[in-house]
Amino acid sequence: MLDERQGARLSLAMKLRELADNSSEIAIRSSLSRSYYAIFHAVDVLFDDVNHENLISKVELLDRTLADRMKVIKRLRMQADYDPHMLDRVASGDIETFRFEALQRLEDARLIFKRVLQEIETRHPKV
Repeated sequence: MLDERQGARLSLAMKLRELADNSSEIAIRSSLSRSYYAIFHAVDVLFDDVNHENLISKVELLDRTLADRMKVIKRLRMQADYDPHMLDRVASGDIETFRFEALQRLEDARLIFKRVLQEIETRHPKV
């Protein structure tokens, strides 16, 4: 059974995941960021001591392949939040290419999120 803090974080993670699938440049950037934070909060439910520096190593405890994908998602989250020239850097200014690439990474994030949720459900069967 989840304690109150874990339940609140899992609820936040689920809501962030719901907001992660939009298509304008700003919406995609927001989706990349929200996807990262959905995973961050869900992983914190599992390990209780997650921070930005150890998130990938925590994901690696679940699945090494997903940890490699998480590295890309983390890098994109940083760009989405802080790089005003992200569209140019990632897709040479082409919004369609940017959208295509971002949607692939958002799908990776969805897979990671689902894997984390499965682990939460395994450890806390009454979620």
